Amino acid sequence: MDVQVGVEVDDKGQSMAWVAELPGCYARGRTTQEALDKIPLAVFEFCVWLQTHGEELDSPGAVSVARPEVLRVASDLGQAESTALFRFDQAPPAGAAALALRAAQYARADLLEMLPRLHPDMLNLRLEGANRSLVQTLDHLILTDVWYALRSATPNNVEARIYLLSVLRDAILPLLAQAVDAADPFVSQYADPNRAEPDQGWTPFKALRRLVWHDRLHYRQLSRHNERLHASR
Repeated sequence: MDVQVGVEVDDKGQSMAWVAELPGCYARGRTTQEALDKIPLAVFEFCVWLQTHGEELDSPGAVSVARPEVLRVASDLGQAESTALFRFDQAPPAGAAALALRAAQYARADLLEMLPRLHPDMLNLRLEGANRSLVQTLDHLILTDVWYALRSATPNNVEARIYLLSVLRDAILPLLAQAVDAADPFVSQYADPNRAEPDQGWTPFKALRRLVWHDRLHYRQLSRHNERLHASR
């Protein structure tokens, strides 16, 4: 199997090698060569994973890496801060985008299937290789979904953002309704990593009133600007 590979290298020499034809398939190494040497095994394991989800794939056999595209990045690859934009990101191989959409569904299905089976003690543990608890990891995944969606929308694509506003609100309101009806609403001490000062805690009702306030705040802001623009023409 011949594959296109892009390698990003940080200031420490740490490397991540990505396979264009198998979106999400990668190998890490302390050097570029070490990452490239791990690609054949990464391809084999990724193909086996896809097959478990019903993808009809031939065995990759011997994996051949053509001349890899190597990019220097300022991010810390040891912290999984992948930032490279490869040529194949802008012109994917035939069929790769469709496979990526299916693989994204498989990856999320695997995660959701595993979560109910986690040991209860996982709630109180810092996960190996990351400075996050289980709940913080799930929060990270939730926020990152929106982050990735916004990164894929063009700067002027208002329709995509309207869609996200609609589906996100539809998704969270039932959760908040269930929480606010609880007999003993909890007080969450959620720590926002982007704010230096601690807040005074959250309840479901506080979150709901803030949701209403926040939308109304920006509605008035946008409405005022819209009226001024129409009046000036």
